[in-house]
Amino acid sequence: MGYKKLDEVMELLSDELDGFNKSIVRLERLTDNVENIKIIPDASEIERLLREHVNSEKTKISKLHESVQDIRSQMLKAKLVPKIQLWLHYSIWFISLLIVGYLTVQVFRIGGIQEKAFAKGEQEVISNLKGYFDQYPEHYESYQKWIKKKDSVPNQK
Repeated sequence: MGYKKLDEVMELLSDELDGFNKSIVRLERLTDNVENIKIIPDASEIERLLREHVNSEKTKISKLHESVQDIRSQMLKAKLVPKIQLWLHYSIWFISLLIVGYLTVQVFRIGGIQEKAFAKGEQEVISNLKGYFDQYPEHYESYQKWIKKKDSVPNQK
């Protein structure tokens, strides 16, 4: 009985050894195939991907540069509008000051103009009265009497 079990174990062991040997033979064949395979290092795909990446980065940088230039030009134009507005503001102030100065001079000249107008009006009244009194001498005599009467009455203020 003990031999029977020993025979079974021996059979199992020999089966396992056969399987192991077959695996080794198979491994040797695979290694021979691997040694016969020649690997050629090819980096062309990596280079192509790198070129595409560099080109895409160049286009992105150029777009960014164009955007910066647009912003710069818009900022330069933005400075012109306030300068124009400032000059317009100063010119309005200057014109307003000129107008105020001119009107001030005109106000100060009103006194002289009034005196001239009064003198001219007085001359016209005198000439009109003279023409009237020349036409109606009796009215001139009554006027003379009235003037004397007026001068003789003291001021009652």
